[in-house]
Amino acid sequence: MRFGIIGCGSIAANSFAPSLVHSNVLDLVAVCRRDAEKAKEFADKFGGCAHYGSAQELLADDSVEAVVVSTPSDTHCEYTLAAAAAGKHVLCEKPMALDRHESRRMIEACRAAGVSLGVAYRRRLFPQVLEAKRRIAAGEIGPKVCTRSHYSGGGGFGNAWQRQPGIGGALMEMAVHRIEVLLNLADSEPMEVCGLVDTVHHKEFEVDDSDALLLRFADGTIGVHSTILTSKPRRDTAQVDGTEGRIVIDGLEFGGESIEVDTEAGREQVPVTPLEAPYFDQPMLEDLAAAAREGREPVCDGVTGYRVQAVADAAVESSNGGQRVAVEVWKD
Repeated sequence: MRFGIIGCGSIAANSFAPSLVHSNVLDLVAVCRRDAEKAKEFADKFGGCAHYGSAQELLADDSVEAVVVSTPSDTHCEYTLAAAAAGKHVLCEKPMALDRHESRRMIEACRAAGVSLGVAYRRRLFPQVLEAKRRIAAGEIGPKVCTRSHYSGGGGFGNAWQRQPGIGGALMEMAVHRIEVLLNLADSEPMEVCGLVDTVHHKEFEVDDSDALLLRFADGTIGVHSTILTSKPRRDTAQVDGTEGRIVIDGLEFGGESIEVDTEAGREQVPVTPLEAPYFDQPMLEDLAAAAREGREPVCDGVTGYRVQAVADAAVESSNGGQRVAVEVWKD
């Protein structure tokens, strides 16, 4: 499948483009950036593909079959709708949109156009997450009772737009990835959220730097998530507690090499084969292409993107109102 990239920032340079060029079943044929000269520099770095100064020009290129939307989140809906109208499959960077309402518009537009839509919650295809899911399904820790995810780090505000209310902040920039992992491992519909979305340390910013969420799932289990962008060094973890044990992923990064299964029989360190840098988005991109070819939903699908955004929306509402808030569940 022939891909174009809309937006040539750091994630495009560090993962999307290398993954497309490295793949045997995908090809990078075009990129665009508002600064046309920088678009050319980017294109030259990754094989000399076509380069444009606008998304409109790229979407008009008949050689492009699919696009990666790799721009700030306030443009995700606009570019996804334009890509769908042009008949292009879409992989949209996270967070999917500014809110669940935009997310729904994106899903409906892609379905109406008959194109595939994926959202770059890449951890769904990380080996350590896949192995944890396999062992949970096999009943190794008994029925689930609680799912947790946590991120600590000192970054997340490097670009000006990342400090812009409604676009940036800890919840939209970092927490959404771990909320997706939480939902994926819980494997149940999130029904209500109690959230704290706050600015604890970076008082000079107008966005949150710390979040804590408590969730109730449809099957009765609970979820716990925290993102703290004021505490170094970086730590990225998940844990699933079952009645007979727990699974710990102490390293949700692409280079994670193992998970831990802890039962009364003892602790087992289970090795997994880590993804190779900088190609950690290659499985996600190849799955999108396969899904489009096979007429199925990609693993990193649009409805997953909607659910994460619905939880984030509910968390903000809960934090502002000081009460539990129901999550608006996805309905076709």
